[in-house]
Amino acid sequence: MEIGIMGLPGAGKTVVFNALSRAKVPVATYSAPSTEPNRAVVKVPDARLSALADMYRPRKVTPAEVNYADVAGLAQGMGRNGHGAQLLAQLRTSDALLMVVRGFTDDAVAHPHGIVDPEADLDVLTTEMLLADLGVVEKRLERLDKEVRHARGPEAEQQKREREHALLKAIQVTLDEGKPVRSVEMDGDDDRLLRGYGFLTQKPWVILLNTDDSGAKNGVLGRLQTRWGDARTRVEPIAGKLEMDLAELSSAEAAEFMAAWEVAEPALDRVIQLSYELLDLISFFTVGDDEVRAWTVRRGSSAVDAAGAIHTGIAKAFIRAEVVAWDDLLDCGGLVESRKRGVLRSEGRTYVVRDGDVAHFLHNA
Repeated sequence: MEIGIMGLPGAGKTVVFNALSRAKVPVATYSAPSTEPNRAVVKVPDARLSALADMYRPRKVTPAEVNYADVAGLAQGMGRNGHGAQLLAQLRTSDALLMVVRGFTDDAVAHPHGIVDPEADLDVLTTEMLLADLGVVEKRLERLDKEVRHARGPEAEQQKREREHALLKAIQVTLDEGKPVRSVEMDGDDDRLLRGYGFLTQKPWVILLNTDDSGAKNGVLGRLQTRWGDARTRVEPIAGKLEMDLAELSSAEAAEFMAAWEVAEPALDRVIQLSYELLDLISFFTVGDDEVRAWTVRRGSSAVDAAGAIHTGIAKAFIRAEVVAWDDLLDCGGLVESRKRGVLRSEGRTYVVRDGDVAHFLHNA
């Protein structure tokens, strides 16, 4: 899973990136056309994995991972010019977008528009994404118009092009109206047909209101949640500078710091949880003396899908899965006792994996 981080210059994107990744990237406004994103691989914190590791004491503990990409700050009007299009293109391969908007005042960090206004900043960001998506659609339609008029090749390919053409026309109208791609009704086949475009306004969004240490107490957060929050968008506050300072501390120091500042959980935990919810992802676990490991799959995945996440060979040679809920396994103290108590189940290919399952896959050699 990759999450792209975006925002206007001075919003605190890189501060948030450092808080999430425990990196120490210099915090500065940068916008050179050749700038590459800051990247980091972050271990997903999971108390269930830690509890299973405490029970098994394996030689290796492997959490799930999330990739973060922090792109240079965007400016108004960049969505369709060369530099802006290049920056936004860096986000098209991301599974979700983390949009950082400024809610703090700091005389040392000028706002590009001269005033701190999170709602206006979000309008700028979404407009630039709409324009960038529209540019992609228009470019593709120029070619598709010719291909549909001069249809050649197998009938199935022609039908596919015609469906793609119709979808893109509908998306073009929607974007022209200032609405995101996600508002166009599509089925699973349509999603697969358009997946390669990486439309920015089709992705799930996590909007982070980056506040000062006192938090968002002026009603801005509520207004953002009312206007932007929906099934595909979450709006959350974050004290970016405080969270970055927290990430630089040891575990003991961090616990003391969080208690003093009344921070319930690190931003890393909260943002990843929101990302999992928006992307409809769950975790299952494999356990043993060698390794206790977390794996990530889509909600609704079958036992065979989960086996394939480990290795395609296991999926192809799948026989059955032995499954137990992680908390039942802890209560029983191991797989042997879980089997005795009847909480360890034998499941077939079509079993739908649940969040927190511990699975062992039996397969042909």
